[in-house]
Amino acid sequence: MITPNRPEDATEARHTVPLTQLIHLMAEYQHLGAHRDTFLATPADDTFVRGCGIVAGTIAVIGVICTAVGAWQGGVSLLAIAALPVLLALRRGVINRQNRAARIDLFDHGVTVYRSGQRVAGFRWDSTEVRQETIPFHDTVAVTYLLQLTGPGGAEAILDEEGFARAREWARAIQSAITATQLPAAVATIDNGDTVTFGELSLSLDALTFRAESFRWENIHLIDARSGHIRIKTAGTWRSLTPVSTIPNFYIFNELAERLRLTPVG
Repeated sequence: MITPNRPEDATEARHTVPLTQLIHLMAEYQHLGAHRDTFLATPADDTFVRGCGIVAGTIAVIGVICTAVGAWQGGVSLLAIAALPVLLALRRGVINRQNRAARIDLFDHGVTVYRSGQRVAGFRWDSTEVRQETIPFHDTVAVTYLLQLTGPGGAEAILDEEGFARAREWARAIQSAITATQLPAAVATIDNGDTVTFGELSLSLDALTFRAESFRWENIHLIDARSGHIRIKTAGTWRSLTPVSTIPNFYIFNELAERLRLTPVG
């Protein structure tokens, strides 16, 4: 049994060390603290594969019949069409096999992510940026959970509900932990008169800045993100700024922006 001391060693030894041990080695290396929860791969749904098989079989049978009665051109065309659902079923099968070993592990101070054939990636709450494809609101009918985590040194992981079960739980847990950990420092930065940047947006005591254009807080009536874009309402007019998915740590941005909008510096 090989006992790696670093994540790089763990990756090289992944064939001899159990996955759970690799995850805890990464957690120890990143000082993530005590383990809190595990989210496993989304169970494979074979309904799609079975459906593709039924469609392909039906089309193939019709093609064979056409060929047998002399309409061989139509029969060949139908057999070629029958190959499409077969290819789709094969692709879904490959995805299901790849996702089978996927898992997310939450710790006190961070999270690890693993997908079959990839390295175990570790992220600390105090140094991770998270981007979410769509932000759920009370009037949202359906939300697709897709998170992109980025850490120091180029560490990156994509989390989606097709790959990991209980998406609503892990998405909320990750967003809440990052927000709770990093918000106090962001508030202190603003209070000290400095600027906090979120992609193309930046916040200061005086204004919200998008690219080279500044909007003073006393002129911003509302901030909204339900359209998939950050929008601000000034002088009765909505102005669309940037997609929500491009904003790192959206919930920290939203909390700071609302505080500054409601209590602008006089």
